[in-house]
Amino acid sequence: MNKLKRTLALVATLALATTAFVGCGDDNSSTTSTGDNSSKADDSSKADDSSKTESEAPKAENTVPNTGDTLSILCWTGDDIKAMKECFLANNSDCKDTDITWVQCGTKGGDAAENYTQYFAGDEDADLYIAEADWIMTFINDDAVSAPLSNLGLTDDDFKTNYDYIKQIGTDSKGVLKGTSWQSTPGGFAYRADLAKEYLGASTPAEMQEKVKDWDAFMATAATVSEKSGGKMNMTATIGGLWQVFSYNRAQAWVDADNKLAIDDSCTKFMNMVKEMRDKNYVSDVDQWSDSWFALGANGDTFGYFVCSWCFGDETSTFGKMQGGKDNENYGKWGFVKGPQEYAWGGSWLCLSPKADNGELAEKFIRFFCSNEDTMKTYAEYKGEFVNSYNVMKSIVDSGKHTTPLLADNQDQFSIMIDVAAGINLDGKITPYDSTIKADYIDAVNNYVKGNTASVDEALNAFKTKVASDLPEQLTWE
Repeated sequence: MNKLKRTLALVATLALATTAFVGCGDDNSSTTSTGDNSSKADDSSKADDSSKTESEAPKAENTVPNTGDTLSILCWTGDDIKAMKECFLANNSDCKDTDITWVQCGTKGGDAAENYTQYFAGDEDADLYIAEADWIMTFINDDAVSAPLSNLGLTDDDFKTNYDYIKQIGTDSKGVLKGTSWQSTPGGFAYRADLAKEYLGASTPAEMQEKVKDWDAFMATAATVSEKSGGKMNMTATIGGLWQVFSYNRAQAWVDADNKLAIDDSCTKFMNMVKEMRDKNYVSDVDQWSDSWFALGANGDTFGYFVCSWCFGDETSTFGKMQGGKDNENYGKWGFVKGPQEYAWGGSWLCLSPKADNGELAEKFIRFFCSNEDTMKTYAEYKGEFVNSYNVMKSIVDSGKHTTPLLADNQDQFSIMIDVAAGINLDGKITPYDSTIKADYIDAVNNYVKGNTASVDEALNAFKTKVASDLPEQLTWE
């Protein structure tokens, strides 16, 4: 049995055990500012259009019991939860340190799904868990391991200022919201600002954006960078980065209305583009996340990286490591633009266990980070996080106070990301099988680029064969 089918079979038999809880007091009222923030509408459509406070608006009932001692959150890294807990406790004096704990289930998102399966099969406590974009659909489409957020008294009205694509990923195939996120993870293209001026005559991010505004422009600029650098520099570091952009911009879902695998023209176009880029050394052959990947930027061997919101931070962050740290000669010489297309990268969702027994605190925690604009802004400023609210991020961008040492000329990456996030649309393009299908597709791409398959047609046939092997019963095959 293949890995996905084993996982699905295990997940279907999961049982979460109940534990005990004593909750802390009520939070401040939920957000009072509303508005659609998921599309490229003008700012007036995103402004406050509600005069009701939470106390005046209808509120759903929280039906989750309050019989336990601790809010337990499963995750694969404590970094986010540690910062969230610190911020939450600092702003909720009626809660104490022992009210919230987290259980680390591995150190990588890919491992967490299987570790969760094993953890849930036991009798340990779990109230909320963090799910990753690549495999969240496996869990939220199984009622044995995920419960509707409405069980906590949370409705769509509580998340109306969240980005639609975050809601879409957290919604199961029946249209039930099972997960929500405190973060949005829009990405863009980070580039050497000093070399953009020297090679391309682009002195500002706006001028650089024109050089990479679509894939034709991106390829033309890659040729110029290669020529001006004497063939030394890649335009971008890895195929994996290009893949992140592509994976968010298919015109349709990977599975069509007839439950068949959908291979459209974009699959062919992407394979042809990355093959040309690799043949011309516009993209390196190093593996993403390897030491060599980070070293490309530090050594001056790549002109740019595709990066997203969680890559930013200090010199120890992902993007900081790409620059070689603050003592590297290339540190802080970078700019940031939208690039050819809007996309996001990864992200984490808070999901509710169906046997959670810490209802008041679970609701309070989710409202603090995912609903209440005031406290979401508190966390955004505390962590430097691009949070899941257009209104909050617009207020931070409009203040003009946010900058990062990782970018030249005091550029604010949020001012780019807010437009990127508003342009992402995944409506109707998400299926429970995406993780497997996308992994099989990028394997086919890499095999073609490396010459293991002789043509695009052969690569696409290999892709289809692999998906048929991985999902023989889930999809319809002729």
